[in-house]
Amino acid sequence: MSMKHIMGPNSTSSLSRVQPKDIQPNAVDLRLGKVFQILDKDFVIDEDQKVHRGSEEWPIWEDGYYHLTPGSYEVIMENEIEVGQGEAGWVITRSTLNRNGVFLTSGLYDTGYDGVMAGVMHVTCGKMKVKPGTRIGQYLNFKAENLSSYEGDYGKHGEHDKRYSGTGTSSLS
Repeated sequence: MSMKHIMGPNSTSSLSRVQPKDIQPNAVDLRLGKVFQILDKDFVIDEDQKVHRGSEEWPIWEDGYYHLTPGSYEVIMENEIEVGQGEAGWVITRSTLNRNGVFLTSGLYDTGYDGVMAGVMHVTCGKMKVKPGTRIGQYLNFKAENLSSYEGDYGKHGEHDKRYSGTGTSSLS
């Protein structure tokens, strides 16, 4: 595998809302946008259907933080991505979260994907407080031999991701 920095002059991909502090030697830090609690419902998947568990937006408390208890949360990054021809990538956890029992998981960002960046944050032990805009993950970009381009259910043109485009948040005291 050959890494290819998404901010480098030879990348065919683009990433929105990148701040200078986000650019690392081999990757770009991703900032937390919104948090959703994954619902405790049945998940069904086969070759004909996907029935998601669903999720509900987690509130930001008056102190400006998300207060998270151990569990799994759907996270939406502030960034959006357009993966160019001959490239693909994935999201990894920032070291500080990893060292505190918090992990991000995300699927592969295929050539041609265009839209929100999302994943699951797993808080494995103890409570966690995190502010929107905090750097929680890193995007790794690499050269990829693609046989076609992304045509899935997610991204700007997919029905699934339309719910993430709003900017409203709720607060708790």
